[in-house]
Amino acid sequence: MRALCCMQSSRRLREQMSATPRISIVLPCFNEGVRIASSLATLESWFGPSVEVLVIDDGSVDDTFDQAERYATGHAHVSVHRVGRHRGKGGAIRAAIPLIRSDVVVLMDADLAFDRESVQRVLDGLATAEMVVGNRRHDGSYYSVPVRLFGFLYRRHLVGLVFNAFVRSVLHVSFRDTQCGLKAFRRTCLDRIAPTLSAEGFALDVEMLLVARGLELRLSEVPVHVRYESAKSSVKLLLSGWAMASDIMRIAVRRARGWYAPARLRATAAAASDSK
Repeated sequence: MRALCCMQSSRRLREQMSATPRISIVLPCFNEGVRIASSLATLESWFGPSVEVLVIDDGSVDDTFDQAERYATGHAHVSVHRVGRHRGKGGAIRAAIPLIRSDVVVLMDADLAFDRESVQRVLDGLATAEMVVGNRRHDGSYYSVPVRLFGFLYRRHLVGLVFNAFVRSVLHVSFRDTQCGLKAFRRTCLDRIAPTLSAEGFALDVEMLLVARGLELRLSEVPVHVRYESAKSSVKLLLSGWAMASDIMRIAVRRARGWYAPARLRATAAAASDSK
């Protein structure tokens, strides 16, 4: 009976979304000029023009903004916004939050490494949760890579394991994959966690989970299908390692000072809601 209720809730959620555009997809981008237009075309082939797509150009030094703007000219559901300087993924996402108009929000990397089914899976998860995160280490997850990228996948997976072990030991976050680039939120959830967020880089993913847990929001993990067709990545595995570790330590210091204490989180969320 419980499974049937969940299926019915998920079906109702999809029907409501198809009847009235209620999904916003946020794409933070940095130097994605080569593929941003094709990524936007792929999203339209998946969802049609019924979803809001927000392209957040994080101070790119290539033609990301121009390519995205050119595509948006003929597609009213796509809007492009430029962050004045390169702030990092966290800064780009934080800049996007006030622009979102829909009740359901999906955060995705611009390379669309996750397939259509994975995106639908995080959306369906919102039938019973307020925040759904992809988990590349879930038993049901799998990767598709050409043979030439086996080494890249191995290195990326190894670095991810080490980083996750570091996060779990420092912040006691239970999630096995904090850095997955696919997450979905109910807008009410995102509005509650947003006022406390401060990370500018990739550590924002960790901070979101920490705040959501402190607010006792309903969280869920789902398996994903990851496709790598290129070794190009916005995360330079070695160069970004120190910056990410430093960001985690700053979050740990804030945590020690009570920044993420449940009472403080609730008060901050309530104050932000009252000011609207």
